[in-house]
Amino acid sequence: MLPLISILLFSAVVVYIIFVGGGREVEASGPLPGSSEDPLVTKSYVESYVNARIQEVQKKFEEELAELKKKISELPAAQAKQVILAIGSTTAYVNGVPHVLPVAPYQEPNGTSMVPFRFVGEALGAKVDYKGETSTVSYTLGSSSVILKIGSRKAVINGTERDLPAAPRLVGGTTMVPLRVVSEGLGAQVRWYEATRSITITLATL
Repeated sequence: MLPLISILLFSAVVVYIIFVGGGREVEASGPLPGSSEDPLVTKSYVESYVNARIQEVQKKFEEELAELKKKISELPAAQAKQVILAIGSTTAYVNGVPHVLPVAPYQEPNGTSMVPFRFVGEALGAKVDYKGETSTVSYTLGSSSVILKIGSRKAVINGTERDLPAAPRLVGGTTMVPLRVVSEGLGAQVRWYEATRSITITLATL
């Protein structure tokens, strides 16, 4: 702003010398450049201009901040994984979308719910792996991992060996595994509804 003021003042002096100092009269159509009436250099004009720009920037910032807060508040619900299964039913739901299971979930005599290993893992967003030479299956999701062996009640969950309530088994070529241990090993919440014999698995992925 200061260089602009200096240029305007210099121009005003030159104009004055040439026209007024030279004996020629000039009728000004507006305030003399550089005078206190010139809106380009008055303090009140500068302050008004700066305040107006600050208010515009602040308003835009507040609008963008409000939009960002809205997106963040909607993020968990939009990215949460929810799987619903029912004992004896080959229809499952992932975030409300129906899927057909290769084998229906069932319960062992001790009440352990068994579900298709690959379907549950992929529905929760985990990487699923199967090694035929060792008959092992595994989940990997972030820092969580679950390793199971067909026919064995021993599992390695997040690096720690644990006992399973029932051993994984092959049913019609599909690996069926204990639901709660596997799901909770990946950090999911599992709920059982006796009235409908259904299971809800919820995993928040922020």
